[in-house]
Amino acid sequence: MQLSNHSKLAILLAPFLVVGGYIASDYYVASKVNEQRIFKLSTPPQCDIFKLGCILTSGNMQVSITDNLGITKANTSFPVDSVVISLVYNKGNETLYRLDKAQNAQYWERQTDIKKAVTDGLAHTLRVLIKDKGNIYINEFNATQN
Repeated sequence: MQLSNHSKLAILLAPFLVVGGYIASDYYVASKVNEQRIFKLSTPPQCDIFKLGCILTSGNMQVSITDNLGITKANTSFPVDSVVISLVYNKGNETLYRLDKAQNAQYWERQTDIKKAVTDGLAHTLRVLIKDKGNIYINEFNATQN
């Protein structure tokens, strides 16, 4: 049986096309994994970071936020890259607090003046931003909602 030139060329190129397609699909899947996605954390009905703490959730991510003796802490359900909490004052200005890693990438803390500003009536709103690889988790809530 004699093959035409087109058939010979197809048999010769087929393995290269299969391998090239496999490599291209791997690059495509890898680029989608690192794509940035934003998730909104939900706030429980009762949330007081000064008394009981506040547990924000979104899917598998849970974040416990507390403030005790001027130390604001955030504990996440799995390791994250960074945690930022901002205090929004009643006049509209905002102070950002980038929390520092405590024991590992699940425990974050920093000394803040959030409690003083809230008890003095200067501010009530907190914003939370958590980065984990390509994912961003955000929330805005009242520090002492009951």
